[in-house]
Amino acid sequence: MISLMLIVLLIGSILSFAIGKREHSRIVALVSTLLAFIISLVMFIEMQEFDGMFAFEENLKWIPAAGISYHVGVDGISMPMVLLTTFVSFLCVVYAWEERLRSNQFFGLIVLLDFALVGVFTSLDFFLFYIFWELVLIPMFFVIGIWGGPRKDYSAIKFLIYTHVSSVIMLAGIFAIFYFNWVSTGKMTFDIPVLLNNYAAVEFPTIWRDFIFAALLFGFLVKMPAVPFHTWLPDAHVEAPTVGSILLAGVLLKMGGYGLVRFLVPMSLNANEVFIAVIAIFGVISILYTPLAALPQRDLKRLVAFSSIGHMGFISLGVAASLVSGDSSMRMLALTGATFQLFAHGVITSILFGSAGVIQHHTGTRLFEKLGGLMKPMPKFSFLMVLGFFASMGFPGMVGFVAEFSVLAGALSLMPVFAVLALISIPLSVIYHLYALQRTVFGTPANPLPKSDFHTYEMIPLLVWVVVTVIFGIYPAPVFEMIEKSISVMGVIP
Repeated sequence: MISLMLIVLLIGSILSFAIGKREHSRIVALVSTLLAFIISLVMFIEMQEFDGMFAFEENLKWIPAAGISYHVGVDGISMPMVLLTTFVSFLCVVYAWEERLRSNQFFGLIVLLDFALVGVFTSLDFFLFYIFWELVLIPMFFVIGIWGGPRKDYSAIKFLIYTHVSSVIMLAGIFAIFYFNWVSTGKMTFDIPVLLNNYAAVEFPTIWRDFIFAALLFGFLVKMPAVPFHTWLPDAHVEAPTVGSILLAGVLLKMGGYGLVRFLVPMSLNANEVFIAVIAIFGVISILYTPLAALPQRDLKRLVAFSSIGHMGFISLGVAASLVSGDSSMRMLALTGATFQLFAHGVITSILFGSAGVIQHHTGTRLFEKLGGLMKPMPKFSFLMVLGFFASMGFPGMVGFVAEFSVLAGALSLMPVFAVLALISIPLSVIYHLYALQRTVFGTPANPLPKSDFHTYEMIPLLVWVVVTVIFGIYPAPVFEMIEKSISVMGVIP
């Protein structure tokens, strides 16, 4: 089913590029992303009863001489990310339905991005994983560089340099794992489960073990991104078209957090304890930095971009807390909450950037001094936007509350100083969220107001994202318990 999903998306992308008319291209993109979402939803439902390591697993020899294989599969950690990717991508095609695009290639890039992201979250071979990891950069680079704002060239190149350089350093760590496993076992393989299982037994020189952990950590922190590696993110978000921002924050950033959970958590049993503190420090700095950086912003989209940095910081804090010695139930709670935050933030940030896009489309600006009073002409949109911002604040009954509460509850007994510092950001976070709402949907209008509410193709994605945010905020068990099962099977928390 994973291969079928990948084939559907690859064919959909090729056809979207090949078809000359934009009207036909968007239909192909809609059908292919919808089929991929349906397949992932069926897989997600079937996974509810699965207790093993990996499901829907396929392992075919690709380049046997180098130990490279086409090995894909999903577990409770990757399955929610696959579902999130196909879900957000499908709704992004709907959202962009009436965009005044200068080329039909836009929809082909969106489907190609969906294909690459699914590949990242399903790959169980390091070589295959890295190919998909790098492939993600190409469509996003062109989406920003072609359809972005006035500084699109600068932002696209900055995005590519930051993320590609960090990926190359990560690749060096991957090759080091491969080499020392080959020396120790006499067998060449890039198989991720095999390499992670052997990691504790393989004899690495201390300097190389530290290098491997640092190289992978650097690659993931830049992708998340964590402060101070974050400067590419606000520029990319502000210049990217709305759909590009939704996919960038909703799914692409999750690759870094996914890497922390999938690779560094199993490897941490043999890592220098300093690295655990480093992960926690990066997480807390990102959490505390966010409200201080977001509050002075004049552009709604830039404010939302900074909010993502803080939310991703909770993932780093949860991962770090799960790696220290202490109550295993609290470690499990922190790691499960951090992994659930990957899913939760993907849905929430889609609402936030989608709302910023609606405001841009209907008012021609995102600057706070030119906005205000949108509640009167756009009551339906304003209602959904307010709910999205409440979810981002961590309001109870919303999916973000479940994730961040779990991280803080687990971290409080394991890393109390870091947890208390993270708690300080909560009232500060409320301030900048309410500030943004007051200057956009409430307050006194600074310019003439739109004459009508938002369009159907804008309303459907926002409404669905809000509904999902509430449903999984009230009943998170289908995703939360799936994650917990896989963490238990991994054996990283005794």
